Amino acid sequence: MLRIAWRNLLHERVRMLVSTGGVALSVLLIFFMNGVFAGSEEHAVAYMQNQPAELWLMQAGVENLHMSTSLLPPDALARARQVDGVREATGLLNAGGALELGEEPAYSYLFAVDEDAPFGQAWEMAVGDPDPGLRELVIDVALARRYGLEIGDTVTVLGRALTIAGLSKETFGIATSISWVNKAALSSLIGVPTGADSYILVQLEPDADKEAVAHALQEAVPEANVLTREAFIASDQEMIRQMGADIIRAMTLVAYVVGLLVVGLTIYTATVERAREYAVLKALGAQSGQLMRAVFAQALLSSVLGFGAGVILAVVAAGLVGRLLPEMLVLVRPEEVARQAPVILAVTALAALLPLSRVLRLDPMVVFRT
Repeated sequence: MLRIAWRNLLHERVRMLVSTGGVALSVLLIFFMNGVFAGSEEHAVAYMQNQPAELWLMQAGVENLHMSTSLLPPDALARARQVDGVREATGLLNAGGALELGEEPAYSYLFAVDEDAPFGQAWEMAVGDPDPGLRELVIDVALARRYGLEIGDTVTVLGRALTIAGLSKETFGIATSISWVNKAALSSLIGVPTGADSYILVQLEPDADKEAVAHALQEAVPEANVLTREAFIASDQEMIRQMGADIIRAMTLVAYVVGLLVVGLTIYTATVERAREYAVLKALGAQSGQLMRAVFAQALLSSVLGFGAGVILAVVAAGLVGRLLPEMLVLVRPEEVARQAPVILAVTALAALLPLSRVLRLDPMVVFRT
C-alpha cells in the first residue's frame, strides 16, 4: 500500500505540491512562532549563560536579574571571597536606564563591574575596550548600527554624556539590551555607596562541592539570597513568561492552533480529492482494510514530506531574520522538532480518518462516469 500511495502522489504532482505545501507552511508557522518565543527567552538570560559564575548572590527576597532591584553592602564581596571553595568572585552593579540614541530613547540594562574583575564584562566584543572608563560605555554593535553610531560617538545615559569605547556582540534582544558602564560612574548616577553591588558572581574551585559552598556563602553573607546559575536562569525565564512574553506565547498558541487546523484540512481535502484513485483500487478488488492502509499511507507521506519541508523553511527563515533583524533571535531546536513530530502525525491520522467512511462507501462504477 505504501508503494501504491507513493505512485498515487507522484501521478499528480501539482496536487502533491499543494497538499505537502499546505502542511509545510503550517509547520513553518508553528516552528517560527515557537522559535521567536524561545529566542526571546534565550536573549534574556544570555548574560547569566555566558559568565563562568556557578553561584549568584543577591539581596534577600530577590530571585531575578531583570525587573528587580537588588543591593548588597560594600563588604559583601570581600566576605564572599573568603569562603572556602570560592575561586573567583565578581561584584556586579546594574540598573535600568534610557540611552539617548535618537528621537526616541532606547531602554537598556546597565551593567558595571570593577576594572580588574576576572569576569562579568561583555563575553564577546566586535571592537573596542570591554572595560569602559569613567566617562565611557559599551553598547551592542547591532544597536549602534541601527542608530548610525560608532566608536567615539557620544550617548547620554541617565543624564550624563558618555563616549562609546566598545561595541559588544549578542547583547541586543527584542525586550532586553545590555550596555556596560564604569562601576564608579554608575554608583554615582544611581546614588548607591561606592563598592556596593547588586549581585555577586561566584566561580568555584574545580573540586568544590556546590551545595556546601552555597551554604557557606549564605552564612558568610546572611543578608543575601544564594542561587545556583541554573535556578537563577529558570527564575528569570519564568518571570519573562509571566510578563511581556505572554503576548508571544498567545501568538504562538494561535499559530499552533491555526497550523494544526490547516494540516488537518489539507490532508482531509487531499484524501477526498483522490476519490477516483480509491475507486479504481476498489474496482480492482481491494478490500476495506487495504483501502484504509492506502488512505493512511498517502496521508502519512504527504505529512512527512510537508513536515520535513516545513522544518527546512523554518531554519532558513530563522537565519534570514537573524541577518535582517539582529535583535530578533529565532531558535528552531531539535528537541522541539522531535516534540512536535508525533503531534503533527496524530493530526494527520485524524484528518485521514474523517473522510475514510466516504472512501469505504465508494461505488467502483464512479471510475466509468465522466
